[in-house]
Amino acid sequence: MSESAGHRVVPPGRPGGDRIVLPDEMGRADAYAIETLGIPGIALMENASRHVAAAVAERVEPGERVLVLCGGGNNGGDGLAAARHLAGWGHRVAVRLTRARDAYGGDAATNLAICDALGLDVEALDGPPRDEAPALIVDALLGTGLSGDVRGLTKAVIEWVGAQHAPVVAVDIPSGIDGATGAVLGVAINAVETVTFSASKPGHWLHPGAGHRGALRVVDIGMPPSALGHAPRRRFLGEGDLAAVRRPRPADAHKGTQGHVYVLGGSTGKSGAIRMCGDAAMRAGAGRVTLGTTPTLARALGPVLYETMAEGILDLEADEDGAALAERLVGFDAIAVGPGMPTEPAYGALLEAVLPTLAVPVVIDADGLNHLARRPAIGAGEGARVITPHPGEAARLLGTDAGAVQRDRLGAAAALHAKYGAVVVLKGAGTIVHAADEVCICPAGNPGMASAGMGDVLTGVIAALLGRGLSAADAARAGVLWHARAGDVAAARSSQDHLVAGDVIAALAEGARERPC
Repeated sequence: MSESAGHRVVPPGRPGGDRIVLPDEMGRADAYAIETLGIPGIALMENASRHVAAAVAERVEPGERVLVLCGGGNNGGDGLAAARHLAGWGHRVAVRLTRARDAYGGDAATNLAICDALGLDVEALDGPPRDEAPALIVDALLGTGLSGDVRGLTKAVIEWVGAQHAPVVAVDIPSGIDGATGAVLGVAINAVETVTFSASKPGHWLHPGAGHRGALRVVDIGMPPSALGHAPRRRFLGEGDLAAVRRPRPADAHKGTQGHVYVLGGSTGKSGAIRMCGDAAMRAGAGRVTLGTTPTLARALGPVLYETMAEGILDLEADEDGAALAERLVGFDAIAVGPGMPTEPAYGALLEAVLPTLAVPVVIDADGLNHLARRPAIGAGEGARVITPHPGEAARLLGTDAGAVQRDRLGAAAALHAKYGAVVVLKGAGTIVHAADEVCICPAGNPGMASAGMGDVLTGVIAALLGRGLSAADAARAGVLWHARAGDVAAARSSQDHLVAGDVIAALAEGARERPC
C-alpha cells in the first residue's frame, strides 16, 4: 500500500491497476467492452456496485441508515444497484434521486425498477434531502464525466452533504471534481473513501481533487485489459521505479564508477541552494560531486565543504565566451544546472553558448529554468535533458501564468515536453513526470515539503541517478518518488510544520527502502 498526502490507497487486485486514464478514455473502454467484446453493460454495473456496497459495509453496521444519492447515467445506476445490495445485507437504505424517474434509462432504469420491486425507500428530490440523519452517505451523483460547474438541484444536494456529519463514500470520483484535471467545478463532495473502477483517473491524484477523495480503492469490475490497451500510458509511481536505486553496488565499486556530478550554480546570498544540491547528489549515491560556482562563492565555500568540492568556474571576466566552462564540463557523468545561479542575462548567454555543445545528461532547475525561458536553445544538446519546474517556472517557460498551469497540470507538462523535448518534472502536490514513453504522477510527499530548498534536493537526487547511468526518464521517475518518500519519512520523524530540506537529505536512505503492500 502506498501513501498520498495522508490518504490510504488500496491497491487494485489485478496487473495494470496502476494505470491512470482520462474519463473519455474510460468511456471508450466501456463502449469497446460492451459493443465489441460483447460484455453486457449491466454485468459491469453489477460488479461495480458490489464493490461500492462492500466498501460501505466495512464502515457501517447492519441496521444503520445509509443514504444513497443518485444522479443520472451509469453513476446513478451504480448507486441504485449498490443500494439493493446493501438492503439485502441488512442495512436500512434510502435512495434519493436528483432526476425524475422517467429520466433514467438503460441499465440505470433496470436497477431503479428492481429497487422499486424490492420495496426500497426511493424518492425523487425537489430540493435538498430533509431529516435523513444517515450513518453514511453514498455519493452516486455525477461521476467522472463532469465538464462544467455544478448547478441547480445537484449543487444544492452537494452543499447539503457538506453540512452533514456523516462520512461519504464516493462512486468513481467525488461529485464536483473534474476527473481529467482534479479541479473543483463549483462545489464538490468531500469523501472518506472513493471506489473507482478498472483504473484511477487524473482527478484522483491531482489537487485539489486528490484532497477530496479520501482513501482510493481501485477495483476490478471485469473490464478486460485489452479494452484499455489503446489509452496512452499513464500511471502512478510505485515500487518498481525504485528498483535501480536499491540495486547493490558491485563488490569492486569505487568512487570513479559511481558517477561524477557537476553542479553549476550558486551566487552570493544563494550558497545554500548549490550546497544542498551537491549534498543530495552525494547522499543519492554519486561517487563524486563538484560544485561549479562564482570565484567569490567558491572561495567562501572551500573551508566549509566536506564530501563535495568547489571551484570558481562561473567567471564572466575570464571566460566571456564560455570556452573554459565548455572544456571543463567534458568528462562528467551528469550536470545539474541552476540551483542558486546568478540571474544576470550574461549568465544565460554563457549557458546558451555551452550547454548545447554537451553530450552529457543535464538536469535544469531554478534560475537555470528562468534563463531557459528567455533562451530556449539552452535546452538543446545531444545528451539527455531533464527540466524540473515548479508551477511559476513552468508558466514562464510556457509564456502563461501559474494559475493556468495548475488548472491543467497534465496539459502543462505535455506542452513543456513538446516545446523543450526534455523529460519534464512538473513539481507540486502530485508531481508529474512526463517522458516520451509514459506520464506518471507521484502518490507520495506531503505539504511540509512546501519549503525552500526542496527543489534543490530533488535536482541533486536526479543528477546522481543520471550520473549512475539511469536514463533521463528512469532517473526522473526514481528521483521524484525517492525524494517524496524521504519527505514522508522526515515528516514522520518530526512533523510537517518543522520539515526543512536538509531533513529530506538525511532521510534519503530510509526513503529508498521497500515498503510492504
